[in-house]
Amino acid sequence: MSSSRSNPTPTDRRLAVAHVLAAKGLRGGLRVEVLTDVPERLVAGASVYLDDVPTRIVAAETGGRATVLYLDGVTSRESAEALVGRFLEADVPALPDDAYYWHDLIGLRVENERGAAVGELVEIFRAGGNEVYRIVGPAGERLVPALRSVVLAIDLEAGRMVVTDDDAEEVR
Repeated sequence: MSSSRSNPTPTDRRLAVAHVLAAKGLRGGLRVEVLTDVPERLVAGASVYLDDVPTRIVAAETGGRATVLYLDGVTSRESAEALVGRFLEADVPALPDDAYYWHDLIGLRVENERGAAVGELVEIFRAGGNEVYRIVGPAGERLVPALRSVVLAIDLEAGRMVVTDDDAEEVR
């Protein structure tokens, strides 16, 4: 099953890749906090979105204490300062059919294999080399490892995840 939703709005199919922290210099440089683990998203020539408007990175300085980006049309310190606090976004790349973005999974209704409600997926985190789903429901909190042997089905269209009974242990 694909991670794409039907009729996505522009912003729910983009990921924040940088947060503008400050202006640098007089030519419109932007000191940014990098929010992506894919560095190719923040190189000269790459396209990003700023307030839903596509723009191009014309230059990038890396290797210093902070990454500095120069955007098409941002050519003065004043125009750079006006962008402080904003986020640069990039299109969400497609994933393989059996992979999902965390933000697509948060909020799913979770059921066991018999169809009984387990709860709602409220958080995903890494523990060692695995992802773990935190589910909160009528019986309390449960931690479920994100393994194919435990997570039997994910249906984004129906807003549902099915997990085995054995591995959805309640946290005490």
